[in-house]
Amino acid sequence: MAANINTHQPFRIQDQADSLTGTNFIVGPAFSAHALRDGNLVTGQQQHSGGEAARLVIQALGQ
Repeated sequence: MAANINTHQPFRIQDQADSLTGTNFIVGPAFSAHALRDGNLVTGQQQHSGGEAARLVIQALGQ
């Protein structure tokens, strides 16, 4: 029996972000590295993005 996703994830962060004016929510392909830097903010998507996010942090610290 499949679990009800709403039990574990009552809302999707993308839905919340899309409801905010001026939000630019960018999604990469599932199960692949995807990280972004916007000024001092570095964020990665899923567990596959650790290396890419780390490179962006190092880049930000070097500036």
